[in-house]
Amino acid sequence: MIQLQDISYVRLGTADLDGATTFATDYLGLEIAHRSKDAVYLKSDQREHTLCYFAGSPADQTAAFEVSARADLEAAAAELDRLGHHVRLGSEKEAELRQVRSFIAFKDPTGNNIELVWRPAYSSTRYHGERDAGITGCRPGW
Repeated sequence: MIQLQDISYVRLGTADLDGATTFATDYLGLEIAHRSKDAVYLKSDQREHTLCYFAGSPADQTAAFEVSARADLEAAAAELDRLGHHVRLGSEKEAELRQVRSFIAFKDPTGNNIELVWRPAYSSTRYHGERDAGITGCRPGW
């Protein structure tokens, strides 16, 4: 079994980046951590980001889960490959866009995009949303 440490982030494609940003900030209470021409990174806690909206198809959605060690990432890739799931190692540029040190990507049996990440970036700036987003995390035992 693959040992996951936490949910890391969600990446969602959108045809309306400004509308998605307004929804995330005004309705969900998330805080903009960083904005680029084609993406906005939003935070809900001490992580660099927990949600990324990017210019693209709304069908392009990815959930990412953190593993605690590089060896866990490699073991997960080997296990998934053994089980018949095509696994690809993310490029350095893709890892930089996701603000992680390294990651693997694959599809679950129903076609959803899943990423396992190692060493996601944490922010030195505390999360201070305009209002409490009510997000307490996804830790073992919740």
